[in-house]
Amino acid sequence: MNIETFQKRIQAGNYLTRSHAIQHALKEGFERKHMVEAVLNGQIIEEYLDDQRMLICGQIVLMENLTIYLHVVCEYADPVFVEFVTAYIPDERQWEHPPYRRRRRKRK
Repeated sequence: MNIETFQKRIQAGNYLTRSHAIQHALKEGFERKHMVEAVLNGQIIEEYLDDQRMLICGQIVLMENLTIYLHVVCEYADPVFVEFVTAYIPDERQWEHPPYRRRRRKRK
């Protein structure tokens, strides 16, 4: 599945938000509308074909004068709805900037 198909479904209101995504939103201070915003202006950075999921990274306006990146894991197994499985603000210790690639782990 491509990002445009996701975006069309979301623009049509055909998306669901799982409890895990809501928990992260409450804990990290963003809202469902931010997940939508991230997917609508984001790009696919990882695909999990076996699970019919992908990780999308997009910039969101969290507050006036504060733009951040948000990662949203979306599932597309349903033929109509996109499901926001989880969403989180990427940890800069684990992701490069911009957070499109994971940092390489240093070998000891």
